[in-house]
Amino acid sequence: MDIQHPSGSPAMLADLKIVNRRSVLNAFRRGARLSASEISQLTGISRPTVVKCIRFFQDKGLLISRGKGPSTAAGGKRPEYYTLSESRYFICVALWPREMRACLYSLGHTLLGKLVLPESLPSTPEEAGRQAAALAARLLREQCVLPQDVCAASVSTSGTVDRATGTLMFSSHTPQWGTHVHLLDSLSDLLGAETPILLENAGKMCARPFLLDDALKSQRVIVLFTTWGVSSSFIERGHITNGRRSLIGEVGHMTVAPDDPELCGCGSRGCFERLISPQRVRRMLAETLEEIPDSVLADRAETCRIPELFRASEEGDPAAQAVSVRLARIFAPVLRNLSLAFDPDTVVLQGDYAACDSLFRETLLREMEGFRYYPDGIPFQLLTDDRPISDMDAEGAYIALDHLYFSDPELYRDEEEE
Repeated sequence: MDIQHPSGSPAMLADLKIVNRRSVLNAFRRGARLSASEISQLTGISRPTVVKCIRFFQDKGLLISRGKGPSTAAGGKRPEYYTLSESRYFICVALWPREMRACLYSLGHTLLGKLVLPESLPSTPEEAGRQAAALAARLLREQCVLPQDVCAASVSTSGTVDRATGTLMFSSHTPQWGTHVHLLDSLSDLLGAETPILLENAGKMCARPFLLDDALKSQRVIVLFTTWGVSSSFIERGHITNGRRSLIGEVGHMTVAPDDPELCGCGSRGCFERLISPQRVRRMLAETLEEIPDSVLADRAETCRIPELFRASEEGDPAAQAVSVRLARIFAPVLRNLSLAFDPDTVVLQGDYAACDSLFRETLLREMEGFRYYPDGIPFQLLTDDRPISDMDAEGAYIALDHLYFSDPELYRDEEEE
């Protein structure tokens, strides 16, 4: 049965027509291949109405025919199948401290191409914006895609952002850029002013895939992003909490050791991000090697990566184990404080610290068990996700653009209504 009201006013019927169109198009998202009869069964909308909706989106260039399928068991005409257009796209750009990346997706979630430039960010935001646009333009040329066929774009970067205005408010990784930074102008020039561009914090972008995790949908979740920086995403009821100034989740800049001599790019000392950074871990390892020189990492203190250190610790290397314990003791009060602020059901470590070894976990949990506000034990489960952080960013960007584009009410209106 259609979603309709036979005695409704023209305005009500127009609204219900949009509801039907939205339901039909939603059935195709993320690459589904469907016939009109299958959509009718999925949505409860009558087949004739579904056919009208399909024709509406074919006229807009959003749906295409994929040809006839086999006859049904009852015989009769072979059904025609449809999918989202293969000539409409999302482009996702990452402006990270040590890497610039662009990915091109079809509307249906097929990754069509990717370019990666392992370079540090430029000294000015204007140059960063130009380089991002140039990388996107190169990817479009390589894939023979016209800029006007890009439906939406995203830029993932470090720092706090104002998503409403597309402004980077501040990043401790590029303090020389200042505040209220415009990064999207060159990309907007490439794609056209009408193409929506989403600017998002990298940690929140990398957390978006967890929004689709059925096992976590009913939970309060903290995803802790740990790589070239540290931030977190607080997820509740399938949504990431941001706050008016986008400060929620900037846990990398929680003061953990106020007497620490290292000055963070945020202007403070003792930030969590600095205490567990790759550079700090290498210094810890070098100090430890002076007391425990017999280590497989003895000749790699200046280049050792955090996952490499955890592997050595798991294999019983005493120097690596000493550093693993020190890191766990830094993490413990931070996770305790986060639990007091948000009371999560699950905490997920993502990035470098997803490689943590069993000793790190045991020390972390032991340090937290003495807290008397946990009378029944630690109240959240600690998970690790070792998927590549760049893949999580690209997937998160697609999820964000899929939501942004298909939520646009103009997509479902007749031209005379627009």
